[in-house]
Amino acid sequence: MAKAIRVGIAGLGMMGQLHAKHLINMPGVEVTAACGTTHAKAEAFCASHTGGAARAYDDFDAMLEREQLDAVYICLPPYAHQGQVEAAARKGVAVFIEKPIALSTDIAERMVAAIEEAGVVSQVGYHNRFGTAVQELKRLIDDGTAGAPTLFDGRYECNSLHSPWWRDRSLSGGQVFEQAIHTYDLAMYFFGTPERISGFTANLNHQEAEGYTVEDTSAAVIRFRSGAMASITASNNAVPGQWNSCFTVICSKLTAHFKGANKAEFIFTGGAEPVRREVGSELDVYAAENESFIAALRGEGPEACPIREGLRSLRLVEKVMKSADEDGKLRDYE
Repeated sequence: MAKAIRVGIAGLGMMGQLHAKHLINMPGVEVTAACGTTHAKAEAFCASHTGGAARAYDDFDAMLEREQLDAVYICLPPYAHQGQVEAAARKGVAVFIEKPIALSTDIAERMVAAIEEAGVVSQVGYHNRFGTAVQELKRLIDDGTAGAPTLFDGRYECNSLHSPWWRDRSLSGGQVFEQAIHTYDLAMYFFGTPERISGFTANLNHQEAEGYTVEDTSAAVIRFRSGAMASITASNNAVPGQWNSCFTVICSKLTAHFKGANKAEFIFTGGAEPVRREVGSELDVYAAENESFIAALRGEGPEACPIREGLRSLRLVEKVMKSADEDGKLRDYE
């Protein structure tokens, strides 16, 4: 029997708990350590999510030093990404990291350099890439069936104050950085490298909310090197208790209307008459991304979304926000 993959988790909030749930149910994977902001929180996490099998830590470096880990999941808020990736890479430990991978491209570039220099496996938590309908459209674009990509029209919306750190731009980067980045990533996944960007943001409905310094409304227009374009909007003024993402992708021979990553209507327009096809499944995209990472770690599959992809999408949203800070001034991607 192959040696079990030993995993440590840093950041024990919603995403850390979600990944732990999937990992403990995967054959040949053991969650052996967890690191939280306090030892008590880490102990509680270990008791509730691993039956006490994992060891609790409140110091990431101590966890790396004392445990023989094969991989670490970094599920920390953006502001707390402070050298953990680099430390893991130096130890030869694979890294799964949630988005955004940093609050600036300068920090992200150091993370990418450490991972690539060490040659360890990495993955960014862009779970939407694993959706059934997303994967099908990607295949049809890559093999030419969809024709030339022309337009990505995406929207992300919710209505919540979230955690105190989330509504502080200096800690989260804002909604574009922390939430809508999933939509920006999909635009790049389908269309490739951006060229020119213009963005606008505003706080239209949360001026009185304590500590709220992030945008609640945003819009960006992007032109890609291929000539394709994207319009991406986000709102924190929509329906309370709902987090919705939808997008349309128009190619010269196919229009796809997505209702999330798993479900879409594909309309093929390359023939005499349009042909409609529903694409959908109930795939758990979080389970799929975990399975992909562990397979890559075992040498049984490619790195589906290595850390450099996190840098690419971070650069895009950083340009959107810099443009917005300058009243929509056009920005070059590179």
